[in-house]
Amino acid sequence: MEELIQRLTKWAEGKPQGPLSIHIDPTNRCNLKCKFCWQRSHERLGWLDRKHELSEKKLLEIVREAAELGVKDWLISGGGEPFVRLKTTTRMMVEIKKYKMFGDIITNGTLLKEFYLKKIVNAEWDVMRFSVNAPFAKVHDFMVDKKGAFQKVIFNIKLLQKIKEEKGKEKPLIGFNTVITAKNYFLFPELVELLNELGGKILNVQTLILYDELDVVWTLDKEQKKDSKKYLKKAVRKCEKYGIITNLQNYLNQEVIEKTTEMDKIVELGKKEVKKIKVKIPFLKAFCYEPFYLVTIRANGKVGSCRLFGDEGDDLHKRTLKEIWFGEYFNKARKTLLNGPQSFCSKCGSNELLTQKFIREELKKVLK
Repeated sequence: MEELIQRLTKWAEGKPQGPLSIHIDPTNRCNLKCKFCWQRSHERLGWLDRKHELSEKKLLEIVREAAELGVKDWLISGGGEPFVRLKTTTRMMVEIKKYKMFGDIITNGTLLKEFYLKKIVNAEWDVMRFSVNAPFAKVHDFMVDKKGAFQKVIFNIKLLQKIKEEKGKEKPLIGFNTVITAKNYFLFPELVELLNELGGKILNVQTLILYDELDVVWTLDKEQKKDSKKYLKKAVRKCEKYGIITNLQNYLNQEVIEKTTEMDKIVELGKKEVKKIKVKIPFLKAFCYEPFYLVTIRANGKVGSCRLFGDEGDDLHKRTLKEIWFGEYFNKARKTLLNGPQSFCSKCGSNELLTQKFIREELKKVLK
């Protein structure tokens, strides 16, 4: 966070900085069919591109260029399942660590092999977050629409921990990346217990992104939102007990809980936060700071200013990462967000709203 605030302060002073973070999807292909995943709605709407992917050579070039630009951390996710491209994604992870950048990856954990896990451990990759959505096979397998998926991911987590122990390595840290839905919110205390039993140290919770009405069945209704608080509080206490880092406490904010899947209302909450800023520094009134520190790279080479940038992004097939970052598209995104939300901000999750609020509070301490 310190590095982020330093760079944003420079931006506020009119001194452009390189990107701090990159989120990249190596592929949109996936071996599972998670029922609550955004891919299901994109399939129905005809928006999903699984054919076009950046080559391994291009991905490794991007890593090297990112290091030259001063990027400090990476998140490899989806898109689809990163390890559908097992060899390529592993090579990319090794290259990221070669340049001493921080690496995080989100995976469903079912395609990993011992040979590649050893390479990941040897590279001292920092964090692996496994998409475990319930503490029991019956619920998890139902949610991901694949019998045996739970057993496989738990086996691979244990295998990873075994390899770390054999090699005397502490990394990568193990975590769960879990989407909160109507089918699992009441299982979070048991989920924390499972994570602790597996030696995990991170629990990251995400909300659903709604693209059509068929996804509503997975959202919490009014009573469930009210009911969820007791389970989430219990899960937070367990995380504190076991020393597990989590963002679960964000979902104890009643106003945020009530609007978790009502994205247009989340945008209104964001506007309310900006209006609270009384100091006359325009940069503090930015709706969101992501275009000032984050690059999102999709599987097909499209580049945008956040995870949900729509179809307006730039293209790595036409320009370098540096040209894109300091170019027209990103400058327009920055200018827009200094004056309010962009059109696709209504698809963002409540958790990001709270992250931006925290960044703004930290900036207030240094921008006078």
